[in-house]
Amino acid sequence: MKIGIISDTHGNIELLESAADWLIERQKIAVLYHLGDDYDDVACLADRFVEIVQVPGLYDSRYKDGSLPAKLFEMVQGLTILVTHSYEKDATKEDIRRSDIIVSGHSHREEIRLVDGRLYINPGHLKGPLDKNMPPSFGMLTLLDKSVSVGIYGTNFKIIKAMEVARSESGLYKIS
Repeated sequence: MKIGIISDTHGNIELLESAADWLIERQKIAVLYHLGDDYDDVACLADRFVEIVQVPGLYDSRYKDGSLPAKLFEMVQGLTILVTHSYEKDATKEDIRRSDIIVSGHSHREEIRLVDGRLYINPGHLKGPLDKNMPPSFGMLTLLDKSVSVGIYGTNFKIIKAMEVARSESGLYKIS
């Protein structure tokens, strides 16, 4: 199963649509995770026929008043995925403990890391050509029976970072 991961679009519909169309049409993702800032941006994807899972960013009034959940847990192929805009702010130690994969945005910096059998993914941002001295990027997570891979892509659709990890009963671990 392939999952597209986009964060911090901040109203940049052009970059959002470009990344989403590539993920949907060329990569054949089953689901698109949008990690906030701005929650309503994904309305432009209504005709794309892809499931969208989303959380609001920290500055969304619905985040602030609690009318939209700040975090979601998705069970996908036996793995628990924590979906949130800022895991540092919104995830408890228990949330992290029960998760195999944590996807979050907020920092606008792309990141893939494996810590204590948990995969942390930040796809970066699609705010504009450069934000916080970082170019725009987005991610794709591929879940297979025995492995998980993640790639971070630039807006030219070339891979910036990638990691593949193996799955086991005790968690995820790097493939040597």
